[in-house]
Amino acid sequence: MRIFKILVVAVLCVATTTVFNPINAQDKKTNPVYGWGLTSGVSVNNFTYEQPHTGINIGYTGGGFVDRSLGKHFKARLNVAYTGAGGQLTTFKDDTRYGFDPMFTFKNVKQSSYLLHSVGTSINVLYQHQTTAAWSYYVGVGGGMENKFAEHETYQKTGEFITGIYGTVAGKQFTNRFQNNWFNSNLTAGVELPTKNVNFIIEAKYILGITSVRPNYSYIEFAGVTGEIRTNAFQLTVGVRNLFKQGKK
Repeated sequence: MRIFKILVVAVLCVATTTVFNPINAQDKKTNPVYGWGLTSGVSVNNFTYEQPHTGINIGYTGGGFVDRSLGKHFKARLNVAYTGAGGQLTTFKDDTRYGFDPMFTFKNVKQSSYLLHSVGTSINVLYQHQTTAAWSYYVGVGGGMENKFAEHETYQKTGEFITGIYGTVAGKQFTNRFQNNWFNSNLTAGVELPTKNVNFIIEAKYILGITSVRPNYSYIEFAGVTGEIRTNAFQLTVGVRNLFKQGKK
């Protein structure tokens, strides 16, 4: 945890101090200084295992970015994107320990899939290498913050109506159980395929949650057994990247 926090701080410092520094005249003549792009794809999300009984769900992600060259092979990238983050949680509840009858209301197993609708910003430092066949690949690290504006739960609950007779109900609802914002770090890898007007990109990104999205979660809904959970994601996106070409000087 501490290593990733240090990594994010270092990346932000490097990006913000170098993005405004002029690159040398030789690079300006041969390489575009700025670029921009749009991406869209899927986000495979999961909650971390500080609490047991978690699983994955799939959300959508889409947004844009602006690049700024930092010299030969390196560039800084500012990303802004919508993401359906989250994951699955299984909750067990049995209030018979409090003396209640084992009715459906007090004894159940609930499988919930949460989509945390958020808009996030991040800064990455990328290393990009062009091959002899003109296409290029890039790798990078970065960090940022997600800002949640809504969360949606899809659930299935199974319980005992009367002794020995069980039933299942399912439903969907908007909830408000998670943090409004959280920090994360990421590892990025992609390929860029040039055409006459735009470059097509295919990108994979692993996002690791740094701060908690739900600090007091209990998988048995008991105040004496709680822990924090974070949300991670693997994203696969495709998109286009256009270039702001620097004029000759």
